[in-house]
Amino acid sequence: MELTQDYKNIVKLRFDNPSELKANFFSEFYKGIKSPESFDGEIFKELSLDVILNFLKKSHTEYLTLWFPKIENLAKQLQDEIGVNDLTLTLHSFLVNYSNELNNHINFEEKVLYNFVQKLLKGVYVETEKMFVLNHFLETHSHAVADDLNTIKKVLLNKNPELLDNPIANELFNQMALIHNDIEVHGIVEDEILMDKIHKYIAKHF
Repeated sequence: MELTQDYKNIVKLRFDNPSELKANFFSEFYKGIKSPESFDGEIFKELSLDVILNFLKKSHTEYLTLWFPKIENLAKQLQDEIGVNDLTLTLHSFLVNYSNELNNHINFEEKVLYNFVQKLLKGVYVETEKMFVLNHFLETHSHAVADDLNTIKKVLLNKNPELLDNPIANELFNQMALIHNDIEVHGIVEDEILMDKIHKYIAKHF
């Protein structure tokens, strides 16, 4: 999977002061995007709770306003090129459903978990709220939304293997893989690093 310079530049905007990060931070992050199954989140462990929250929130904004709209635009280009048929209708239906699923996934995280963290950073802490938020989040939260992007690629190629010879389709698949892997890394940072930071922040400040 190709990581464009455009992607690399935009990812750096998830941090207010990227120049203050360790010299190897982004090279390690990009390795994680290429192979999320081997990403352990270690590079995030030294970052503060507010920096990690900011990274996660800005990632959400990118997904909704930049990367997913780019996928939708590529899907439209593909339909314009090959016409309205079973394949492009399947892709369109998937993107409508995925957009709703992604929005719901992000809204849940923002309202339940991120709102709780923002309160902590402002000095507001309620023990019962912590128990509800973290338990509810852990019991109901899933990053399976990312896997759908791999599934639709398989469905489309099953309908037409020659899509691999189409430049627009290949760019579409690359963008899908990029978002899939980015969301996977996002999930690791959220579930493993952020959770640990929350407990340590509460222990230290409350």
